[in-house]
Amino acid sequence: MAARLTVHMVVRNEDQWVWFALQSVLPYADQILVSDTGSTDHTVDCIRAIASPKIQFEQTNITNANGVTAVRQKQINLTRTDWIWIVDGDEIYPEKTAREVVKAATDKYEGVVVRRYDLLGDIYHRQKETVGEYHLYGERGHLVTRLLNKKKIPDLSVAGTYPNEGYFDRKGVSLQDHDAKKWYITKNYLYHAMYLKRSSSGGNLAYVFNRKKYKIETGMKIEGTLPEVFSLARPSFISDPTKIRSRVYELTASVVTPIKNLKRAVL
Repeated sequence: MAARLTVHMVVRNEDQWVWFALQSVLPYADQILVSDTGSTDHTVDCIRAIASPKIQFEQTNITNANGVTAVRQKQINLTRTDWIWIVDGDEIYPEKTAREVVKAATDKYEGVVVRRYDLLGDIYHRQKETVGEYHLYGERGHLVTRLLNKKKIPDLSVAGTYPNEGYFDRKGVSLQDHDAKKWYITKNYLYHAMYLKRSSSGGNLAYVFNRKKYKIETGMKIEGTLPEVFSLARPSFISDPTKIRSRVYELTASVVTPIKNLKRAVL
């Protein structure tokens, strides 16, 4: 019997990707808790454009980074399923990746770590995994903790200040310090649009808290099939996600990338 999952999503000015992010996990979730923290673009319209009883949507307004943590804790408290699936508004799952994480959601594991493509310029290119790689449960690369088993982690809580908040057990031990054998790490990847334009207004939550992330680099070409949701008919106010990056981007990246690589080698 498949596990029951509740998706947690906290967004603010994510109208370029949030519709696709929701559509990519909607078939696999039992419930989706979405909290908008003060969007001024079309994010709310994007969410409301998806007519599904699974989506429980609320609007609130936060004025500081601590507010994000409070919203995440509220979502934990509201969750009645054993499994939590954390999805950001700029994370899009191909079907094979979504199916893999759902299949891994068993009592064998405390949680699931998902590999990700950090997109550069468009949905066809990604950052090298050696750049900004994470170390999680004995693995290295672009990894992110995304599914949590409340049955295995009673009194689960979130603490810390955005963007460095983390999840902890009842003893206050970070889940990242738990036994690696209790965690599943995917073979497949999600698409992460952190380094792309995320809002038509330019006012991402990251920008609000002085974390400008738009990045220009050459990167690597992504092989394989795109997330299927990119081909869905979409509301008219959502931009085409399949546009290739411009010649100006390519030229700028060809100049910037060697300089960045040199700095990384020195550091």
